[in-house]
Amino acid sequence: MDELKKYGDNIVINDYEISVLSKCNIDVTKCKTIAEILLLIDRYLDDADLEDEEYEEIDFVANNLSERLYYMGNK
Repeated sequence: MDELKKYGDNIVINDYEISVLSKCNIDVTKCKTIAEILLLIDRYLDDADLEDEEYEEIDFVANNLSERLYYMGNK
């Protein structure tokens, strides 16, 4: 798995997740928190017409970020 990189004060993400988010036009560098990224993913999924594979990729990233957010908040 890719090494996690820190963006801003609160975002820890890997290269794979960044590449999937880039396909969805979600720029991590403009976000302040993982929760903001998750909100943008939700909005993207509401508007997008995705193939199964594309949905699975973004869903995998969203699940990873949700889990990471949970554990970061519960140190």
